[in-house]
Amino acid sequence: MTSVHINEAKLVQDVEVLRSQFPQVKDLYREVCRLMFFRYGIQPTANKLYQLVRKGTMSTPVQTVNNFWNELRLKNRVDVEYSGLPDTLREFAGEALSTLWKSALEVAKQNVKEKHSVIYNLESNNKLELENLKAQLKKMESLSAEQHSELTMLRKQLQESEKRFLIDHQVSATQKEAVKTLQNEKSALEGSLKSVNNEFSAEFNKLHAALKLSEDKFRKLEARSFIEVDRERQRAYKLESEISELKKALLKEHAVTKSQAAKNQKLVNELRENVGMIKGQLKESQRQQLVASNKLKQIEKKKPLIK
Repeated sequence: MTSVHINEAKLVQDVEVLRSQFPQVKDLYREVCRLMFFRYGIQPTANKLYQLVRKGTMSTPVQTVNNFWNELRLKNRVDVEYSGLPDTLREFAGEALSTLWKSALEVAKQNVKEKHSVIYNLESNNKLELENLKAQLKKMESLSAEQHSELTMLRKQLQESEKRFLIDHQVSATQKEAVKTLQNEKSALEGSLKSVNNEFSAEFNKLHAALKLSEDKFRKLEARSFIEVDRERQRAYKLESEISELKKALLKEHAVTKSQAAKNQKLVNELRENVGMIKGQLKESQRQQLVASNKLKQIEKKKPLIK
């Protein structure tokens, strides 16, 4: 907004004040004309007066402007009428009063110019400050957009982690089924061994001892597998809790992103560390499950020797 716009707005406000003070149309036009010239240093015209007042016909502001200039010219030329004064003294007094009037008018115009200069300087400073604020706001919006992008990427990583967790859960369930199958095969093998002829009792005892040893190893491996499964279940529960807390934190941080950009960055870093830790734990769990699976395969390879 320029100084002209500022003066225009103030001029309109002052005109609204004069409306209540001068209900007569001619009086209102006269006062607005004086206001424009003496306070704002604007040369009054009929069109400008009519735009500000918007009352009566166009002839009213035309007559007001003419009367104003006539009055101003009369004030610039002062006649002193006093009985008994010589003509030369009356002319001298008139010229003195005229000079005083012109000087007062020039001082008033200079004051108006100084006020305009002050207003313009204030406006320039405000405009510069506004530009700085806009630049800061743009920078904050850009930073917020970057953080929003990072949060979106983190959500995708969490979704991928959830998918991998579901896959690991399915693998764990498959391992449980394999353990049940081995148990059923063991029961069938024991039944077959009991039905063997007494002639093979010695061989049966050897086989039974070998089977017992295998069963002990199997039970240890089974107990270890249960422990690993329970550990993975606890880790899964912990992961679900962390994911739930992370989602809540993300929703909360998304509502106050603009005012807490630094806190959001810190939270993102912490979440990245948690995700990295979870990935490491999942990889370690997969490695342990692979070891257990290999041991189960070794047991299955030993079964044909028992038969």
